[in-house]
Amino acid sequence: MPEKIRPYEIFAEAYDEIMCSVDYEAWADYVEALLAKFNSRPHSLVDLACGTGSSTLPFARRGYKTTGVDLSRSMLKKARQKLESENLPAEFIEQDLRHLSLPEKYDLAVLFQDGLNYLIDENDLAKALKQVHAVLHPSSLFIFDLTRPGLRPDNQESTSCKIELEKLTLDINSHYCHETDLWSAEMIVSQQTENGIFKRSREEHQEKDHHPKLIVDLLEKNGYKTLAIYPSFKLEPVEGNEAKLTFIAKKFPLHPGVAL
Repeated sequence: MPEKIRPYEIFAEAYDEIMCSVDYEAWADYVEALLAKFNSRPHSLVDLACGTGSSTLPFARRGYKTTGVDLSRSMLKKARQKLESENLPAEFIEQDLRHLSLPEKYDLAVLFQDGLNYLIDENDLAKALKQVHAVLHPSSLFIFDLTRPGLRPDNQESTSCKIELEKLTLDINSHYCHETDLWSAEMIVSQQTENGIFKRSREEHQEKDHHPKLIVDLLEKNGYKTLAIYPSFKLEPVEGNEAKLTFIAKKFPLHPGVAL
C-alpha cells in the first residue's frame, strides 16, 4: 500500500498546476465588491486556509496588510516562495483554524477553497468560528465560502479520474454519501525520485456538506450576525440549489457562556 500522509502535503506539488484556470484576482474583485456593498474599508486582512498563497497575494498587491494562514506546511512552502519572488508586504503562518492564535487582530477575515467543509465535526466548526472571532477587530467582516457537494450538478456517488502532470501522476477516487453528507476522496500520488525510483503516497480528503442553517446558527452563537448569503461570485439572493455559497458575517461582542 502507498504511504498514507496528511492532506495537502504531497498534493501541494500539483495544486497550482491543477488550479491554473482559477482567476484569483477575480476572487479579490468579488471580495472588494462585497466590502463596498456593506460599506467596509479594511486596511488589514487574514486569509484563512490560504493554501499556496494564490488567494492571498492579490490582496497584498492591492495594498492590504495581509497574512495567510494554513495547516499544511508543504502548501505554505509554496506560498512563501511566491512571496519571495514578488517581495510583497505579507506573511504566512502555519496554524490550525480550531486553535487559531495570531499576534495581532485584523479588519477582515476571508476563507475560501472549502476550508470550513474540511471541519467535519460540528464542535470543531464552532471552535474555528470562535477563534476567527478572536482575531478580528470589533465590527469586522468575515467572508467565507461553503461548498455543497451534494448539490453539485455533476455529482455522482462514485467517480474516478487520472491526472498526469510533468512531475507526478494523480489517481483520484471520490465518493459522496447521502446518508452522512460526506464527500470523500482518495488521492494516490506517484512521483519519480532523483534516483529514478517511483514513490507512491496516499492522501485522504473529506468534506462535510454542512446545511446553511447550521452555519447561520453557529455564527450567531459565536458572536456574529449573518449579513447576507449569496451564490458565490454573485450579488443576488440564493435560490436554495447552489453548489457553492458565500457568507458575509459581521463580528459582534461574544457574551460569556453563549458559544460552545
